[in-house]
Amino acid sequence: MSPNDPSPSVVAVVAAYRPDPSLTDTVRALQQQVAHVVVVDDGSPDGSEAVLAGLADAGALVVRQPQNSGIAAALNAGVAAARTHWNPDFFLTLDQDSRPVGEYVRRGLATYARATAAGMGVGFVTAASYSGHPIPVLHTDGRFVHAFDPMQSGFLIPRSTVDRLGPFEEALFIDGVDSEFTMRTRAAGLSVLVGEGCDIAHDLGQREPGRLFGRPVRVLGREISYNYHSPSRVYYICRNGTLLTLRYLRKYPGWVLRRLVEELKAHILRFTFSPGRAKLLRAAVAGFTDAVRGSTGRIPAELERRLR
Repeated sequence: MSPNDPSPSVVAVVAAYRPDPSLTDTVRALQQQVAHVVVVDDGSPDGSEAVLAGLADAGALVVRQPQNSGIAAALNAGVAAARTHWNPDFFLTLDQDSRPVGEYVRRGLATYARATAAGMGVGFVTAASYSGHPIPVLHTDGRFVHAFDPMQSGFLIPRSTVDRLGPFEEALFIDGVDSEFTMRTRAAGLSVLVGEGCDIAHDLGQREPGRLFGRPVRVLGREISYNYHSPSRVYYICRNGTLLTLRYLRKYPGWVLRRLVEELKAHILRFTFSPGRAKLLRAAVAGFTDAVRGSTGRIPAELERRLR
């Protein structure tokens, strides 16, 4: 595809699990921006059939995974299906609770085209903000902004990048999949650019107020809050974050150290205010230990059972 191509083809790939009926509206909205939509159901239990049928009726290609295999496997299955059916120029990866706002795709393609025309090798383009909250920036290069550690929801990836780098790393299962793909892209000498004016309406999660002795905690007049995660999710956060640290520390120490600072702040809030801190600590220790061992894949079934 030439960067001057006025109409590159784009297919959206949406990873879903127990999808809400509102995803049907998202599919219809996406069809105003992309040529086709693929929804990958990542092994949802019984009870999702009606929603999945509604997605198909709305025009989405629905791919069913036989079991929950993680976000990377779901995205890879969607990309593979898109290539088989349409072989588009670009893939737009999304979470089920994300909806690109306005002319997201057109603006992302415009950023890609401008950078490519300027001689820059672009791995992919990311969202500039989520529900109006700007993403962290690594640095700027003239009018081009390089993303620090973007979420995969909103990755606008040219087919050439997939051909060159391969799929998302399924061994990480959940957390860190986007970070690994970002750094693999940079290691290949390609840029990860923020799409100018690209916003995604995204469910940022329910933040819980930090409380000590039953009272809200305030610092400089601001109430402290945190995102609660289950023990199993904390296992993945700690294991995969450590795996990425070990993998990229020597080549990208600045990126790793900045990421560690952000993770440390989240851990301090999590282990200070979350309920069930004993299980969270056991999950974290297991995650760190497995990372040092080089373990990947889904959390061990016995450990997952003990953390419930």
